[in-house]
Amino acid sequence: MPLTKTNTNNAIRRRTIPNSGQRNDCKAVIAQITFADLGRGAGTLHTVGVARVDMQGRTAAGDANIQVQMCGGTVAAAMIFNSVQQTTDPANQRGAANGTISVLNQSMDSGTVWNLTGTLP
Repeated sequence: MPLTKTNTNNAIRRRTIPNSGQRNDCKAVIAQITFADLGRGAGTLHTVGVARVDMQGRTAAGDANIQVQMCGGTVAAAMIFNSVQQTTDPANQRGAANGTISVLNQSMDSGTVWNLTGTLP
């Protein structure tokens, strides 16, 4: 089953809307996400300028809650389902990381939480 990007249409709580310079920092920090980041524990994964990508933790099902934050608020939020994190093929791992980058950018644009679901071989 391929990866599926879904807008939950749930608004981001305590949303911060970046100005153009801050938005560039957010895009740059999102672009640094790798597949290995999806398996990390809670904490800051990357920082660029005023923006940072944080792993907020995991759900009981093992889904990763990843957020882009700055200035005490959240710019983007995504749930990366555990099934996405289980792929062992390097090409598909890059696809999972790219999917994560995509949903975080879409979350920043829409102001809503996005999900990345599906499985890869």
